[in-house]
Amino acid sequence: MPKDVKVPNSIARHWDIDHSRIMQARYKYGGQPIFKFCYDPVCTELLFDIPGFEHYTIILNNSKRQFNDFVRGICFWNLKVVYLRWHSRQDWLQATMMMLRKNGIPGSYRIIWGEKAAFELRDRLKGL
Repeated sequence: MPKDVKVPNSIARHWDIDHSRIMQARYKYGGQPIFKFCYDPVCTELLFDIPGFEHYTIILNNSKRQFNDFVRGICFWNLKVVYLRWHSRQDWLQATMMMLRKNGIPGSYRIIWGEKAAFELRDRLKGL
């Protein structure tokens, strides 16, 4: 696994993971790709799951870290967009973007955050 990413065993055991392209992982019980993810740029912990799970639940079930220790995101594979939820630490958003690029998000995909991005995806973000 790349040095800059740690996926807890509680998550990894349920996913087929190519450790050179972690973000391209597939759920073992249906083949779904990563949908929601949480990344802590300080300790480099990466958590993720399929649709149906809230970021809060993913963090609570898989980490001892606090909710605000993570940058949270959603992968819209069909739109070729990764949306990062706003975070007060802009440097963490940048670090998360770099981690995503190094771990399987293609250069042809947009990685976006902020009010303008939320407005662009507002209908898709309802209920997420």
